[in-house]
Amino acid sequence: MTQTIGEMDKSSTEKIVVTLGEYKRKQRIDMRVYFQPDADPGNWKPTKKGINIDLDSWGEFKDLVGKVDRAITKKD
Repeated sequence: MTQTIGEMDKSSTEKIVVTLGEYKRKQRIDMRVYFQPDADPGNWKPTKKGINIDLDSWGEFKDLVGKVDRAITKKD
């Protein structure tokens, strides 16, 4: 079963959706870009753009996000 963790707008027609799900009996975190088709407003569709991370790699990913935060802070 897939659980939506959260989402954020990327633009007026795209958003990033973060879900927690399972694939081959392993839990995975998926961060995917969704778009809103012109012909079907209000019905968001997933794209191929995104990443899918297993929980074993989640700590490493969080470390990278921390490095991004520190790099941004140094530029300010």
